[in-house]
Amino acid sequence: MRTHAVVLALVLFGCDGKKDEETKLNPEPTPPVGSSPTAPPMPVGTVQLFVDDVAVAKVDVAAVKDWPRLDTLLPEGARRLGKWQAIATKGAKTAELNKPFETYRDYVPALFPGESGTVSFGMFDPVELGKRGKPALREDNINELRVKLDASGMRGGNDHASGEVIDPAKVELVIKTTAGEKKLTAVQLLELTREVVPGGGGDAKGWRLDTILTAAGVTSFDKLMLYDAGGTTLPLEKKDLDAGTIPFVKLNRSGMLRFRLYKKQGEGFQGAGELKSLVRIDIVK
Repeated sequence: MRTHAVVLALVLFGCDGKKDEETKLNPEPTPPVGSSPTAPPMPVGTVQLFVDDVAVAKVDVAAVKDWPRLDTLLPEGARRLGKWQAIATKGAKTAELNKPFETYRDYVPALFPGESGTVSFGMFDPVELGKRGKPALREDNINELRVKLDASGMRGGNDHASGEVIDPAKVELVIKTTAGEKKLTAVQLLELTREVVPGGGGDAKGWRLDTILTAAGVTSFDKLMLYDAGGTTLPLEKKDLDAGTIPFVKLNRSGMLRFRLYKKQGEGFQGAGELKSLVRIDIVK
């Protein structure tokens, strides 16, 4: 009996050794170097967000009900739009947008509710995003979105679009007169007809200051005092505003009202004064 036990043990040991040898000869396949990891399928209405192939967040249709900007959903180090090399989406179809902010310079990326409980991605003019309107580019029913950052470190160095971001649907402007204060809400402001930025050649649009004042019921003034969110002021005298001087307001990518005074210089216009976040205008008679 003892001899049989020894023989059986040797046979079992030989089988285990052979199995280990086969495992070494036939290892599990590994993805090729440099390939992107494949994410498991997401449920309908859920999107996995990646930055440089690293999963960083997961959002569903409830999380995008307020049309959030895509950069606000990413880690702080990935929010500088100028450093984005590409945006890729998967879902109903696969799409990739290279150098997004060269093609859509004055636009912002956002996620929003799609049809039948799905999530959509779009590139929006800031005013259209505030109005919950139509994107310039749209991808529907997505379940995966990847942001690829520029690895060279050469892009986005002067892009400061990584600070405070305001939902353009909540922007407002206070106009103070001798009769009291009037607040222009986003609904009122964003419905005003825009025109191309003076001397601009792209899609950037905004409002002449007198268009905004008229909407607030102001038709005459001697002097204006403009305030930004940080308390900086900029005075404007009526006598200094002529045909070659255009006070102009634009909703920027951060959701703030940027004021700039444009003066005619040769065939074009040059900025002569600026407030980065206009929040109030005092009317002086």
